[in-house]
Amino acid sequence: MKFEHNIRVAAPKAKVQAFLDDFEKAALCLPGVEAVKALGDGNYEGRVKVKVGPLGFNMTGRARPESRADGVWTVHGEGKDARVGAGVKAELEATSVEADGGAATDLQVLADVQFSGPLAGLGQPLIKKKADAMVAEFAENLRKAIAAE
Repeated sequence: MKFEHNIRVAAPKAKVQAFLDDFEKAALCLPGVEAVKALGDGNYEGRVKVKVGPLGFNMTGRARPESRADGVWTVHGEGKDARVGAGVKAELEATSVEADGGAATDLQVLADVQFSGPLAGLGQPLIKKKADAMVAEFAENLRKAIAAE
């Protein structure tokens, strides 16, 4: 499934990019993230607890974030809930663009996500609704975290 979202942050591009470059802080803005740990090789492992429709999932997995000087931030990740046999593989790209004369930043987020196991059987409308809600909460958490710095 492909997702596209735009997030406006009331902070300059350099500040937003610096925050996103700290993957542990940025990941904790995502709802359901319970733990993030650097593995020392550019990879991170973590745990996410999420409920989609009637099903709850406790995913453990790995992610590899990469940042480029042109304001593009990418994450390659995958996770599994071994208890129920569910899995997720994702490629995410966030491009930061100056807005409001440099006083704000627009994050253009593109994600390509593949689901397996019980997650794959939930249906696109239900998954899209949950993804939209998670992105909205992530955006609010991101705005608050950046404003607090």
